[in-house]
Amino acid sequence: MKKFVVEGGRRLCGSVKISGAKNAALPILFSLLLTRGESYVENLPDIGDVRVALAILSSYGVKLRRTGESLIADTRDLTDAEPDESLVRAIRASSYLLGGALARFGRVTIRSYGGCNFADRPIDMHLSAAEALGALRDGDQLCAQTLRGGRIVFEKISVGATVNALLLAATAQGMTEIYGAAKEPHVGALISFLNSAGADIREEEGSLTVHGTGGLLSGGRTAIIPDAIEAGTYLLAAPLTGGEITVAGAIPSHLGGFLPKLRESGVRLKIGENEITASGLPTSSVCVTASPHPGFPTDLQPQFSVLLSQVGGRIRDSVFPERFGYLSALSAFGVRSDLQKQNGSAVIYPSELKNSIVYSPDLRGGAACLLAALAAEGESEIRAADNILRGYLGMQEKLPALGACVALREET
Repeated sequence: MKKFVVEGGRRLCGSVKISGAKNAALPILFSLLLTRGESYVENLPDIGDVRVALAILSSYGVKLRRTGESLIADTRDLTDAEPDESLVRAIRASSYLLGGALARFGRVTIRSYGGCNFADRPIDMHLSAAEALGALRDGDQLCAQTLRGGRIVFEKISVGATVNALLLAATAQGMTEIYGAAKEPHVGALISFLNSAGADIREEEGSLTVHGTGGLLSGGRTAIIPDAIEAGTYLLAAPLTGGEITVAGAIPSHLGGFLPKLRESGVRLKIGENEITASGLPTSSVCVTASPHPGFPTDLQPQFSVLLSQVGGRIRDSVFPERFGYLSALSAFGVRSDLQKQNGSAVIYPSELKNSIVYSPDLRGGAACLLAALAAEGESEIRAADNILRGYLGMQEKLPALGACVALREET
């Protein structure tokens, strides 16, 4: 395991290039199981979760050629397989095997899928979508000799269930209508890739309409969209350190629910077509409710809580109401908070940040701890930094380029 060693209290300034989005890359990678041919993926970040996904695909016989941020995947000769359990448990996105492997091989083993354990994350909606298209459950097996189009209605928004529904519907026989689908940018990115590979997916008002091909797709081509969560994390580092940071390559519309709240806190924003600059100190208390896109992203609420520690405020999460375990780690940095479980929210009080040594609780909670360490005077350590590196490319290079004193070291 690795750790970040941070000498905090330094003003961060400069520009940082945003990498490809983890949350966009993973659905596209698992959708390769639906294809027969060569697919081309550009701007693919070399992060922990992506490496695990590629290892899982290799176990099915996908031939992978990677050069820098470019990937060529040959899926012409695949075999049904049981990926190593340790790989499946390592990332939450392995749940996309429910759609990818079932569509390709007619069967898939239902597993305990991994990822950050910050809240209860059931797969009942994923299974219901598969059953709506003709899949049958037999113990820990989900089987379907033939998938047929149908009507899928999600009572609540779920990115994961939407992804699996799209994977299953794309190669099913007949038309599928999906209601209540997630509208996150990475869902749109998946649709674009599937359509490039021969799928027929149309975004209608209030629904997605999928005209299934009745067979495998061909190879496709895409470039992974920039990571809005990475962009938001770096934008928060500017006001927390009294600096000025430009995130280059970011798409402002992908941060539509985040930017207004950042501005409401008193942070100055300059928004261009493909870049955003944040500067100035926070001055005003803010109340935030994390919700599905285009709302405030749940994956940025842990990091935003560090900003609120300077001005006070409240955070509620309607996506994962239990997503506040990171507050225990932040308390070591002096962040004072009051968790209110009955309404899925937390009050953050104005706090004086101090240096500390903590273990990264999960991917985004670990990023929040890193922000606190950058803002606090003195030396801090964020142990179990591998949790952070699962989703952020090159932090150990990008942060020092902005003026931070940060080193990535092996834990002893």
